[in-house]
Amino acid sequence: MDSPAVSTDLRLLLATSRPAVRTFFESLGFPFGVIAVGRGAVSQDPDQVANASAVVIDVSLDPNAAIGLCEELRAQRPELPVIALVCCPHAITPWDLRALAAAGVTSLLDLRARAEDVRRALSSVAHGDAVLHLQLGRGQRMLLQDIFGAGRSRNETQLRLLELVSLGLPDHEIGRRLHLSPHTVKHRTEQLRADLGVRNRTELAAWAGRHGFYVPEESRRGLAGAGGSLQAAESEQYR
Repeated sequence: MDSPAVSTDLRLLLATSRPAVRTFFESLGFPFGVIAVGRGAVSQDPDQVANASAVVIDVSLDPNAAIGLCEELRAQRPELPVIALVCCPHAITPWDLRALAAAGVTSLLDLRARAEDVRRALSSVAHGDAVLHLQLGRGQRMLLQDIFGAGRSRNETQLRLLELVSLGLPDHEIGRRLHLSPHTVKHRTEQLRADLGVRNRTELAAWAGRHGFYVPEESRRGLAGAGGSLQAAESEQYR
């Protein structure tokens, strides 16, 4: 079956400061406009924003600047599809992904993807679909779908659970912080371990640390200021 072509009506706006990203999108063979990543970019080029049918934001270099741009886009055009472009799954933390989703990002694209796959993804977005195109294992994809899906309370618990596991806390302490029984903590931890394909609790903690779930307390306070009220509320809850 032939790959669907990018819609000829697609008016793409690319937010990036990297020449390599611009070159990649030029290779796709359709025109696009370019704006800066960060707050103020929307007001600097309102015509391009008004005429865009989708925005692709390069988030890897500065996730906080990308989040600020997403918030401005949502304030001006809440119906506009916003796609986050990442250079690899580990370029940004799960907390960055959660903040991007809260700021209006509905789709993800991997910069390592083939041009054909990107064309297909952009065509899907142009038709109103959400696309999560990252090279991930099954358990990682499950977490990502939770972040960008409707199960807000479930994804909050999973993300927080992985963070606390990465800190090496025992089940009873994790349960106290999450208001869960130690038995429930153990069950959910084992489910995550199986989903992510790791052999034991130590490997799960190591996986969580490698993938950005370990966040020192001083960094969490910084994320609360940059990433939204959710982090601040969470810190207050467990103080």
